[in-house]
Amino acid sequence: MEATVLTSPNPLTLICSKKEDGSTNLAPICFVSYLSFNPPMVGFATGKQSHTGKRVRETGKVIVTVPCESLAGAVMACGASTGAETDKVAANNIEMMAVGGSDIQIPADTRLAMVATLQQSVEVGDHILHICQVDKFLGNEDKKGLYAWNGFGKVAPAAEG
Repeated sequence: MEATVLTSPNPLTLICSKKEDGSTNLAPICFVSYLSFNPPMVGFATGKQSHTGKRVRETGKVIVTVPCESLAGAVMACGASTGAETDKVAANNIEMMAVGGSDIQIPADTRLAMVATLQQSVEVGDHILHICQVDKFLGNEDKKGLYAWNGFGKVAPAAEG
């Protein structure tokens, strides 16, 4: 964890997955990386017991999003509970929107959304790496994305300089 403090800020994502009841689960995760340009691929790691990871492996579908600054408080709250027991969208009054070509919704205030299909899962220590091919990118460069600061102790936009 000390390394995360020394490398702050870290890009922050909300991993959007489909719950058993059809609603959307949101999990804030910083363990995300671009893996390939051709084909476009992204990877993210979740704890082995993670409800989000389990749902992605069961459905094979995910949307990796970069939330905007209006969601800072909601993102912190989403990280404090499990989607297996909590409807994080309702609990945090997050406005959601549909994405063409997917039955998973995303927060309306999103800078980037990567609609993806799981290709492979690999155990890496106490996490599972989810390797996904990106089927579609949606972005809005006019919006400011959130970053995790101080080892995930705070979320806020990054500032140049």
